[in-house]
Amino acid sequence: MDWSALGATILTLAVGALIGLVPSLLVERRKERRELATRWDAPLYELSVEFASTVRVFRHLITRMTGAPDPAAQHDRTEEERQRLLALLEQIRLVGDERVQRAARMVVRHSWAVLRVAEGHEDTRAAEFGGVPPETRLSTSLHEFIRAVRVQLRVPDPERIASDEPDDWPELTDGQRRFRIGLPPR
Repeated sequence: MDWSALGATILTLAVGALIGLVPSLLVERRKERRELATRWDAPLYELSVEFASTVRVFRHLITRMTGAPDPAAQHDRTEEERQRLLALLEQIRLVGDERVQRAARMVVRHSWAVLRVAEGHEDTRAAEFGGVPPETRLSTSLHEFIRAVRVQLRVPDPERIASDEPDDWPELTDGQRRFRIGLPPR
């Protein structure tokens, strides 16, 4: 038995196995990273949709506070939505990156300011934000939150979102719409 030939054969097999193992490990590690990122995408998406919807409901409830038939009930409902917003913020902190977390926190901060002003209090942070009204700050911060989530979810062109106001859309020229919103006339 030729020990040198046997050793060379075993060494060749070991080197071949190692050459095959390294790329497999690298591919597997990349796949795990992708799965981990994808695993957090669905909860982030769901929480973000719920968070943005809660902000919209909260804002709507605030606009209905003055002149509400039952101001106490309206205030309680508004407070429920505020608490829901705070709970969602904490959940977003678990799955959102730092930009998403900060943007969500600013939405909550400006929501509080909108509520305080609607209750007849002074906007104590007006100077901090250059005199911009809380409602405008809330809209701006909500847009920043949406952009941050879109970046984390890897949406194409994540920084570009449509304005809330159709009058700000570039399709509107000289007050005329080149598109139709709603159902066609009968």
